[in-house]
Amino acid sequence: MRIYYLAISLLFIISCKPDLPVHVQLAYDSLPEQIDFNYHVKPILSDNCFACHGPDKANQKADLQLHDFTLAQKVAESGIPAIAPGKPFNSEAIKRILAEDEEIVMPPPDSHLSLTTREKAILIKWIEEGAE
Repeated sequence: MRIYYLAISLLFIISCKPDLPVHVQLAYDSLPEQIDFNYHVKPILSDNCFACHGPDKANQKADLQLHDFTLAQKVAESGIPAIAPGKPFNSEAIKRILAEDEEIVMPPPDSHLSLTTREKAILIKWIEEGAE
């Protein structure tokens, strides 16, 4: 009987995971088993995020620094951390990269930068794996 309740609980937990947009889910499903920060993640952040959220304090936006892991876990204006290791859907960064609203989507449209579907999937999986 305990196994039955355990199975039901596990099914409930799995089913509560927010759905990804179909195109992001397809990219996610094709990712390697393990995401490597230096190989997969750092180039995405460097090319698309560091101009506003990197080490240059003069150009920093929203008091967010993604080049330093400790600072990247800082609670955002929304009240949730930019990056919550192991919890991509509790991470402001993921909410922003998946947003369709031009007022909150990252990178913002006026930056003329954008993330590919694969890049979004990589960031989601990286955070899900603990953002190491």
